[in-house]
Amino acid sequence: MQTVENGCVNIWIDEVVPCLKDNETGEIKETFVFRVESKACIKTFTPKNGWGVDWINMPKEVEIYALVLKENNQIQGLVGIRKDDTMKAAYLHWACSAPWNNKHDFGSQKYSGVGGHLFAVAVDKSKQWGFEGVVYGFALNKELLKHYIEILGCSYLGCLHPYQFMLGIAAAQKLLEVYTYEWN
Repeated sequence: MQTVENGCVNIWIDEVVPCLKDNETGEIKETFVFRVESKACIKTFTPKNGWGVDWINMPKEVEIYALVLKENNQIQGLVGIRKDDTMKAAYLHWACSAPWNNKHDFGSQKYSGVGGHLFAVAVDKSKQWGFEGVVYGFALNKELLKHYIEILGCSYLGCLHPYQFMLGIAAAQKLLEVYTYEWN
């Protein structure tokens, strides 16, 4: 079941590009990532506004990061990641594109590359935590699980959840070699 408490990854990897690509002009847009530490910053990021879950209700141990365009500081996606010492990996708790970047739910897409960026942020955090880039999570459904295996090179685990996946060290490194963003 998809809830904010147990987490679920429901984001498509539409295109693998170094930064975000403006789908109208083809222009590549530079990005940065920052940790969201203020609840006030995310109180309006709700399902009603197209953000998947009430981000303000993320469990306390889940760190929230925003993917932002450098040119205007507009948030293009959010990712929730938890350090999992037991699994020796970063747990990708939740990931969501901004509604204007989510063609699967809203029919159009301003920028492509958000989904891959959010996975890359999780890989980056895994490396910072000493887990060599290993990330795991629970896909929303079988179709997304297959998508992550095909596009990102994830492996199927299925131990803790029927759609549990893992992004191993080699696949994680490949992802980081593609995506560019700055930490802020």
